[in-house]
This record gives sequence, structure tokens and C-alpha cells, in this order.
Amino acid sequence: MPDFSVALALYDFAPVVLTGLAVWLLASLARVIERAHYPMMLLGGVLVVSGGLAKALWKLIAALTGQDIGWLAALLFPLMAPGFTLIAVAAWGILDRVRGQLPRLGWLAASVTLLVLIAAVGVREWVLSIPRGWFMPLLVFTSLGNLVASVQLIRASLHLRSRVAASLFGLNLLFVFALPPIAIAAPATLWMHWVEQTLTTAGAGCFAAAAYLLWRLVQQPWPPVSG
Repeated sequence: MPDFSVALALYDFAPVVLTGLAVWLLASLARVIERAHYPMMLLGGVLVVSGGLAKALWKLIAALTGQDIGWLAALLFPLMAPGFTLIAVAAWGILDRVRGQLPRLGWLAASVTLLVLIAAVGVREWVLSIPRGWFMPLLVFTSLGNLVASVQLIRASLHLRSRVAASLFGLNLLFVFALPPIAIAAPATLWMHWVEQTLTTAGAGCFAAAAYLLWRLVQQPWPPVSG
């Protein structure tokens, strides 16, 4: 079992809080400019935050008691994969509305995507009998959902002429995709855990700041944006 300090375990809650703030702001944004996607963004955010919270609780319990509650840590991707899928579809709807168009994707697209995810997990687990076959589809859908959501939010930010928000969403993506190479290249020492956690927190901070900037832009009565 990994040897976590209590300080590192507590630090793991920082990106969870920041991500929770970000998705709440994005849900509030959706409620203003595309209300039909508000429940989807909210549900996706709840799933993503719940996954991060489960992993942080696992780490804290391990640091305080030495107990390794494996199922708690394993909830991360099963919650984040559908969560980021819903956030991505909702972000696409926000972009369409910001551009003055009717949303092209909704609950049907999200449901079909999640069915594909479930099918991929089922085939790898029960047909091909791949050990931990569930992990790769969940990881791929988490990464793709995060990427699609971020790209759509960057495009929405640029359309609203907020280059700062677009840059912050882009920075979050850089932090997200910088983590896997670091984790693979170096041994999982306590120091490396601190580095990875700091990058994760920095990315979540950029995401929350960008979401705040977009949310602030639509606090006045919302007109359709043309152009």
C-alpha cells in the first residue's frame, strides 16, 4: 500500500474543492444561457467531484489508519468517465448557444456515448476476460471527455472575447496531459506524489478561474451572441 503522509492526503482535497467550484460555476453558466443542459452539467459535476472525493478519502484513511480501502480508490474512474462525458456534451451545448445556434447534442448523445462505454467495459471484462479490462475504457473516456469539454469551453471563451479564460482552460489541459508522462518516468516516491498533486491542484485552479471568468460574463441579462 502507498505510504502517504497526512499532509499529502489533506492536500488531495484541494483539487476536489476547486473542481467542485468550477463545475458549479459552469452549471450556473448553463442555467443562464442553455437551461436544458443545466441538469446534465450539474450531474456530470457531481459524478466527477464524487470520484475525486472518494480517492481523497481513501488516501486520508490510508494515511491516518494504514487501512487500504481498495473499493474507495477504485471509484475514481467509474465516476469520472460518465461525469466528464456529461460535462463534455453540456459544454458543447453551451458553445452552440453562445454562437447563437440551437444545441446539436443533448441527452440522447450523452446516453449513446455512455452505452458505448458500458459495452466496451463489458466486452473487455466478460467476453475477452482481460484483467482489469474495465480500466482502459474508463481512462480513455475520462481523458476524452476532459479534452472535449476543455476544447469547447476554450472556443466559447474565445467567442465571448475572453482570451484569459481560454488560456486558463488551455493551461488546465497542459497540466492534465503532463501528469501521465511524469508518473511513468519516475518512481512513485513521496516527493513525486507531491509534484503530481501540485500539478493537479494547479490545473484545477486554472479550470476554476476560467469557469469564474465565463460565469461573470453572463451575469448581466443574457443576449444571443452573433458572429
